[in-house]
Amino acid sequence: MDYLIGLFGSLFDDPEYIKWAIFAVAGIAGVMFAMSVAFLISGIYSPLRQRLKSINKKDQGYTGTADINSTIEHSIGRVANRSPINLSNDETRRLLIHAGLHSENAMAVFSSIRLILLLIGAGSSVLVLSLYPDLSTMMSVYVVALLVGGAFLLPSLVLKKVATSRMRMLKTGFPDALDLLVVCCEAGLGLMAAMQRVARELALSHPALASELELVCSKVRAGLTVKVALQEFTDRTGLEDIKGLNSAISQSIRLGTGIAETLRVFSDEYRNKRLQEAEEQAAKLAVKMIFPMMLCIWPSFFIVAVGPAVLKVMKVWGQAF
Repeated sequence: MDYLIGLFGSLFDDPEYIKWAIFAVAGIAGVMFAMSVAFLISGIYSPLRQRLKSINKKDQGYTGTADINSTIEHSIGRVANRSPINLSNDETRRLLIHAGLHSENAMAVFSSIRLILLLIGAGSSVLVLSLYPDLSTMMSVYVVALLVGGAFLLPSLVLKKVATSRMRMLKTGFPDALDLLVVCCEAGLGLMAAMQRVARELALSHPALASELELVCSKVRAGLTVKVALQEFTDRTGLEDIKGLNSAISQSIRLGTGIAETLRVFSDEYRNKRLQEAEEQAAKLAVKMIFPMMLCIWPSFFIVAVGPAVLKVMKVWGQAF
């Protein structure tokens, strides 16, 4: 910091110009750092690059261990994949699909929103620094970093929140859809006709799941096979329950067994699974209630139960001495 002050002091005579020059350098450095991290992670985690690298290794007959650079890239890719805020394009595209944004321009719109917010954050930092000129240099750098970094990370946080909320809604409506699908198939409807009927029935109660089922039926009518349409349905939702349903239906189609019987067996197994999850949550409830009771209920109980006796003892001891 002293070096920057000395450098800009040799260029400008006005201390105000020196301060604004330091702010500009801090803002540009923050933007460049955020963009560099984003490009680094997206480039390392690129599946196309990994696929081309594996093909080249096969063509060259490579059988040795991976070199140090490959190990570092793999480690960084794993850290980026487990990070609460993943900046890779593949992860962002997956979250957009899970959030229900299936448009081809969704990725471009999201990147544009992130860029606009980044510019707004930079402008807000300039406005704050102009309104509070008495801030110290270090505090001003913190303000710029906070506003610019927050503006860059906010879209990813909101997108993760929306995707998680939609996946929760899909999971909530899946048991009802499964029961209706079993009833429709046992009544004599085919798989696609049953899905179409279930989508109409769930249009009001579970619109997100109904739209996904409608999309599956539309893709099958457009010429996709049932297996491919169901696999895309699984990828769009990202739920293990729907993945299990897809596996059961695909196995039934491959082996030639009845769809209704397969769905009935899967429904019974899924009902038992939900019952076990409910029992597990109920068993954890007693442990989770310990800390709220210790912090909220027990202090009040001791004050009411022991408080009068303590006051009386203090009064007696006060009279005695």
